[in-house]
Amino acid sequence: MIPEERRDRILSLITEHEVCSMKTLAREFGVSRVTIQRDLTALEESGHILKVHGGAKIQKTDVNTFESRFNIRIKQNYGRKKQIAKKALAFAKPHTCVFIDSSSTAHVFGLELFRQGVQDMAVVTNSPSLLYEAGRYPDYRIISTGGELLRSSSLYAGEWVLDFLDKINFDCAFISAAGVSKDLKITTANRELSSILMKVIRKSAEINLLVDSTKLFRQGMITVGELSACTRLITDNEATEAQKGALSRAGVEFL
Repeated sequence: MIPEERRDRILSLITEHEVCSMKTLAREFGVSRVTIQRDLTALEESGHILKVHGGAKIQKTDVNTFESRFNIRIKQNYGRKKQIAKKALAFAKPHTCVFIDSSSTAHVFGLELFRQGVQDMAVVTNSPSLLYEAGRYPDYRIISTGGELLRSSSLYAGEWVLDFLDKINFDCAFISAAGVSKDLKITTANRELSSILMKVIRKSAEINLLVDSTKLFRQGMITVGELSACTRLITDNEATEAQKGALSRAGVEFL
């Protein structure tokens, strides 16, 4: 296992348990405490964790700001999100116009995409966090949907967004969801986001649904559409064979 992958998985464990000892991590990954020490130092320098005596804990942030709440969402199942992002890069082609939504999973994908430097790509997004990051990558044409900033959800929404999307045709979209239900529906818990996703699905030639395995067969409050409307579902390596078999009924590519 390469250090980057191990650190992603370490971050996921610390996020899940809030605190982990070096002894536990060394045993989990079959490496020395010195190696784990280096990994924890790298994660602390990136702002994800705090090292404590004998281990590390998750970095607590001020949950009263929308940036902090969004950062917490990114850290949840972060390793799985990185796996998904790297798989999804295979479907980001040059000379295209793509939509990336405001989810934390799509944010991780967007950062991976920017680092690749794909040529002549227009990226449209309703994500304020991704727009902020995009300033460091001048090779991309970045287009904001505009709209009202919903701080609690970290997204731009409202009629302005829907009117803008009516005027655009996307070669492909990278979207996420709160869950994929047992009856193979794409679902979300956010009413404002649901309208945007429905519109994007109609306006995109290709739909890449980025959903980590913890959301498979989880149902959100609002149905966005049928899973069969997607071109492919991209998830992490923890998806079970039973999940894959059930999802294959939708007739979409499964990665």
